[in-house]
Amino acid sequence: MKKILYSVFMLATMVLAACSSDDTTEPVVKRGMVLKANVEDTDTRATITDNEGKWKFAFAKDDMVKVGNDKVTGYYTFTNDGTVFTSTDAKQTAEAANWCAFFPGETIDLRNQSGTFADVAKNYALAGATASATTGSDGLTVTMKAKVAVLCIVGVNKDEKLDISVKDADGKYVSGLTADKKSAGFSVDKSDTKVSLLSKQGAGVYYVVVPAGVKISVYNGDKPLYSGDKPMSTTKADGLKAGKYYTLTTGMTKGSAKNSLGETIDWVQLWPGGPKFAVKNVKEEMTWYDAATKKGDEYVWGANWRTPTIDEVFGEGKLNCKTDEKTGLSIPVAGSPSFELKKQGEYLTVVWTGVQPGYTKNTLTLYNQIKQGNHNFDFWTASDTTTSFGDVGIRFGITAYEDDAKEVKIVYIGPYSSDYKDVKYLVRPVLAE
Repeated sequence: MKKILYSVFMLATMVLAACSSDDTTEPVVKRGMVLKANVEDTDTRATITDNEGKWKFAFAKDDMVKVGNDKVTGYYTFTNDGTVFTSTDAKQTAEAANWCAFFPGETIDLRNQSGTFADVAKNYALAGATASATTGSDGLTVTMKAKVAVLCIVGVNKDEKLDISVKDADGKYVSGLTADKKSAGFSVDKSDTKVSLLSKQGAGVYYVVVPAGVKISVYNGDKPLYSGDKPMSTTKADGLKAGKYYTLTTGMTKGSAKNSLGETIDWVQLWPGGPKFAVKNVKEEMTWYDAATKKGDEYVWGANWRTPTIDEVFGEGKLNCKTDEKTGLSIPVAGSPSFELKKQGEYLTVVWTGVQPGYTKNTLTLYNQIKQGNHNFDFWTASDTTTSFGDVGIRFGITAYEDDAKEVKIVYIGPYSSDYKDVKYLVRPVLAE
């Protein structure tokens, strides 16, 4: 897989043996030259990882750069041997020429991208030209700049279909890029018929390379996407900035809905495909029977809401934790929302924060109840099981205790299967969809 790197990189070709002619009336044309290509390093460089960290760009073995000039129609291929880029075919010119370099090639097909980092690296277009005309006899120096932007597409709903297409200002579908020596950049390839840049099934985070610097419109099927929680379909005239990434979601990750009590309840989603949690509990504690078996209009908040199952809220990528081997305490696990104990006024809370693109500003707060001497941040789920002492409901629980220094620390996060169904606990509904 290609690694990606922020910093300046260098390509160099070995100086190859010169070929000469016995006819001294013709200028000597040499094969082989030295090429140094610097990638422009600016504050607009893209920043992409699973937790919105640094997006880096670096070449890998067997990567190729195409180099041409205005004296020839074709391109020379320089291949990375693991250390440098070499070409056995590159020819110096008899008279000064304007040279251009293009990565990953002179044509880039943007159709049917996989949505992975590897595909971004494969399609991450760079181009540049020599500062002045040269024969190449003293080597070439080219500053290459990004010519594309990256869309981070977040499918927010479970099992939904993603079909991402991009149109230009004239309503033509974007299909690819072609090197343009005159501009030392790429022109946009277009189609009158629909072109899918990404086709996926299911919630998740996907990455799509698109042209930068030109007006585009982005669609999922025939629907616009969302930037934050506002619909976004069309950019401004100057398009997206090259080298940057933009997070777009297929739907809202925050919102509100009415309940049967006449209240408007805000909700928040913490991961792609996850439940949309109410930001507060049902006012009174409830038995499992009332929380899990009453549905639709009979549910405590009416048909817009329901009690989630344990599998919806707990597990890999969901509300989760791991145990610190030294302290025995619960700590965040990579890929799941982070959590921390916070004091809000006189009350202690556990605040969960999304970590994936599109969710890093979304938080869910669970409230404290002191039971059996411990701090508990629990709610019933709609799941149940049979144990040695009978049928029980399953609650999602967070248990914390005070140490000798009166500091509260979390010691457990996960399901509890130890309560009869007529025991009352808090309930945190999710949006019924």
